[in-house]
Amino acid sequence: MGKTGTTTQRKRKLEKKKVQKARKTCHRTGELPKELQILVGAKVMLRYNVNVSKGLVNSDIGHITEIIWPCFRRAQMYDIDISSVRIDFSKDAVRIIQPKTVRFPAKYSHGTAERRMLSILLCWPCMVHKMQKSTVDLAVVYLGSKLFAAGQAYVALSTVKSFEGLVIEELDCT
Repeated sequence: MGKTGTTTQRKRKLEKKKVQKARKTCHRTGELPKELQILVGAKVMLRYNVNVSKGLVNSDIGHITEIIWPCFRRAQMYDIDISSVRIDFSKDAVRIIQPKTVRFPAKYSHGTAERRMLSILLCWPCMVHKMQKSTVDLAVVYLGSKLFAAGQAYVALSTVKSFEGLVIEELDCT
């Protein structure tokens, strides 16, 4: 068990470092990742309220159906040419999400910095608190011993439209 346990521990430490590095990067870059690699079909989550009156709010989840380029060029895109994306949120319609300009304090408190980027993140698994007030067709829900807040299981179960779309990964009734 020594060598396998050590390898597992190293992998966990490496993953923990990657997560910490990503958190630091997001904090320095206006709460958006340094890079975002997307493709048609990718599952994404809105990072900011885009249009509250149309229901496009932080934590909404959808699938990219189209990438809309700002102009057609043979040459590689410039940094200022950021595409828009068409996202199917399934609850009401397909929406176009435009790039957003984010201003944040620059390094060493030397003024402000500015980034222009799509306000979306790749989204595969979601924490229960991010899914509050959302409704999904399918969900795999963990109900094991690591639930940490009263009502967390209820929130997780109430996001799914029907029992047919629900898979309970682990159930701890203690």
